[in-house]
Formats: sequence, structure tokens, C-alpha cells
Amino acid sequence: MVIREYGAEHSKFLVFFQGSCEPWEEFRPAAEGLARAFHVILVTPDGHDPEEHTDFLSVEKTVDDTARWLREHGIGHLDAMYGLSFGGGMVARFLTTQNIPVDRAIIDAGTAPYQYPKWICRLICVRDFLMLKLARSSVKLMEAAFPPDRFARDPQNAGQEYEQIRQYLKGYSNKTIWNIFWSANNYEVPGTAPQLATELQFWVGTDEWNSRFRDLKWAKRYLPQIEIVQIPHMMHGEFVLMHPQAFAEKALEFLQSQAL
Repeated sequence: MVIREYGAEHSKFLVFFQGSCEPWEEFRPAAEGLARAFHVILVTPDGHDPEEHTDFLSVEKTVDDTARWLREHGIGHLDAMYGLSFGGGMVARFLTTQNIPVDRAIIDAGTAPYQYPKWICRLICVRDFLMLKLARSSVKLMEAAFPPDRFARDPQNAGQEYEQIRQYLKGYSNKTIWNIFWSANNYEVPGTAPQLATELQFWVGTDEWNSRFRDLKWAKRYLPQIEIVQIPHMMHGEFVLMHPQAFAEKALEFLQSQAL
């Protein structure tokens, strides 16, 4: 795990759990936008930084390592937290297992633990594992999954951008790929969430609504105080990755709101 910090001049702390299968640099613009008001702690999990040469193990380990780092640096309270996809799962895990209070948090299309028998969970994980292995084999397949007009910085030269991401994903070990998909969808939380004083939002793009319905349903049941916020015309991860300034402005509206 690698911690990078932005906005260290601020007294308020925000932990940012990035999404999976993306280089940490892709999240830097959003982190810097949030750093206008917060001391942002950007968490790059094991297996996601090529210079670290590690394998991703689990959501649980990433959350525990982050909490340990915070305590070692004398941080016993967080003003804000954000997580995308499996990073959203890390937010849920952190809030319900760590004795570090968080004032406000955004779970951005966060993954939810499956409620299926383990053999079904394993079959789903095999499917996801093979899909990523296939997707990273071809720029064309990556473009089909992530339309360049929405996910390329320069749509006219998307091939070069997608090739860089493909080479990044080729650096993932089989262990990392398996653990990403297994842990993102099977991480452990208490059977009943503890009483939380945290103000919570669950963000979901309108163009990913159907694919995130299971996660949304679980979040509403498990964390009943959560507020659902629809992000118009956005696919999974599109807002934070491709519109970082608009993302930061919307996030700050909530994360800086007056406490009740």
C-alpha cells in the first residue's frame, strides 16, 4: 500500500480510497481538487502501484493498513472519506470495523458483499477473472467496454491511452486479479452495522443504475441512514476520473456541509 498526501496545509483530514484496475495517477486530479479544502490521504492499495511490486490481498487488509497508518500519524478522527467501487467497499468496511470516527463519507457506486452461497461466488469470480484477462489482451476490447468518447482524455488518439492502461493491467499478477474480484464482492463486515454518527451518501451514475442495483439495495438495507445521490449521465467511475473538477465541487458541497 502507498499513501500520497495532498493539501497538507489543511487541518481537516479526508481519506480517499481509489477504485481498482486504474493507475493511481488517474485519481490524482480529483484528489487535488478535494485538497482545496482537505488534507487528502490518497490510498493506493497493494498491487496497484507498479513500483511497489506487491500483490493485492484484500479489502480487509487495505482498510486495516490504512487505519494503522492513521494511528501511527496521530490521526484519530477523520472529517471526510471517499471511495470508488471496491474503494466504496473499503469505506463501508472502515466505518463499521474501525474505531476512528468519520464525520461524512461518500460511497461512490461501492461494491457490496455477495449474499450467495460460496460456490456461486466462486463461479462469478472466475467469470470476472477471465473477463479482465480477456479485456487486457486487446485495445479494441477495452474500447468496447469503456467508450473512448467518454473515457479517453483525447478521444482522437484513444488507442495510445488505452494501450498504456493495457500495459498497466498486464502487470497485474493472477493473484492480484483474483483477489480484487473476490475481495471486492466478498469482504466481511459485521452482520449488523454499528450505530454510526457519520453522514453518508451513496453516489450512482444514472447510466450505471441497473448494473449497480444490487450494491445500492444492500447499502440501503445495511446503512439505512445513507442518502442516495444520482449523478446524471455518468457511467461507472466516469465522474471522478473524467470530470475531476466537477466531481470535487459536488463532493465538497456535501463533505463541507454544516454538521447537524
